[in-house]
Amino acid sequence: MKKTIIGLLATMACALAHATVIHFDDLPGDESLPIDAGYAGFTWDNMGTIRADAYPGSGFEAGVVSPANVAYNWFGQPATISKADGNAWAFTGAYFTSAWIDQEISFEGWRNGQLLVTSGAFTLDTTAPSWVQLDWAGIDTLVIYNSSPTAWAMDEFTVPEPGSLALMGVSLAGLVTARRRRKA
Repeated sequence: MKKTIIGLLATMACALAHATVIHFDDLPGDESLPIDAGYAGFTWDNMGTIRADAYPGSGFEAGVVSPANVAYNWFGQPATISKADGNAWAFTGAYFTSAWIDQEISFEGWRNGQLLVTSGAFTLDTTAPSWVQLDWAGIDTLVIYNSSPTAWAMDEFTVPEPGSLALMGVSLAGLVTARRRRKA
């Protein structure tokens, strides 16, 4: 019983652990420049950043959660985000807003060329950011598709800290071990 309580407390501590949030505000926000490979430890294919004030009244402006910039998909095409070192990672979620017209986006999570997970469609409008939470772990590539050839804005890209994942793993292993011992 004591080990189970300790395991539950450790698991609750994971919920309080901080995540890494990528704001894109330290980038220039020049819409003609791609996000450099290696930025924040990721490779960003078909993505750039744009200043919130670049197009007043657009979803780029409405979609800003952090002060200055949002990431976006170039020319309304699918975007791919992968770990620059090729290792697996976890995606918690991000804020998304459609830039020009209402649309839907969906996601795929890949590992070593194999499709692991897919999402349903999330509806985006141009007036306010929507939080999309997936909590996918063990992927090496995240692909974001959209239903129309228009851009979307993304801010507050959130991944758990590696220490949080390790703590969660140790907590769950402890709970499993305690339960097995109790059955025996």
